[in-house]
Amino acid sequence: MEKQEDHAAELWLVRHGRTRWNYERRYQGHSDIALLDEEAAGLGDLRQELRGIAFSSIYCSDLLRCRQTLARVRPDLVTDAIYDSRLREMNFGQWEGQTYEMLKADPHYRAWIDDPQSFAPPKGEAWEHFQQRVSEICEAWKSIAERHAHANAGDKQRILVITHGGVISLISSLLRPEKGFWDTHIDAGNILKLKLGR
Repeated sequence: MEKQEDHAAELWLVRHGRTRWNYERRYQGHSDIALLDEEAAGLGDLRQELRGIAFSSIYCSDLLRCRQTLARVRPDLVTDAIYDSRLREMNFGQWEGQTYEMLKADPHYRAWIDDPQSFAPPKGEAWEHFQQRVSEICEAWKSIAERHAHANAGDKQRILVITHGGVISLISSLLRPEKGFWDTHIDAGNILKLKLGR
């Protein structure tokens, strides 16, 4: 049992650095917002933590803020990364660019806040679709980790993923069934490390 745990693959889930919309607390979703400048993006600690770490594979949301995050913290990995649209944040449709304060009087928004599985943002993404696309890539990582474990039992496998806060919360709940979606919160420019497989 201990031996299997020692060789479990590690998933390093990184939330992109800060954007202007992060500071303004606006829903970003699929909007392609750039990072703030070097210091304001808050990536200094992340750059240090990732320095010199070997990764067996690198995945990145195809949105600009994630691509820029990877380029700033590990420019050596940019050409090796797989840029996957399944790692995008949920599409908030007409609510993108809006804040809670701007939307809180909208009954449809209130219903979505209370039960996001049953209500979708106008012209946005239904929860089932969001969960399906993120589940697909999680299952792919599990398969890769399993094959790698059989082929290279002594070789540590780390998968680096640069993505969005909502995606990280969903992945956390998919890989740790005891955790709900709202139980995981990660700040911009931080990492959540999870085990893949048994």
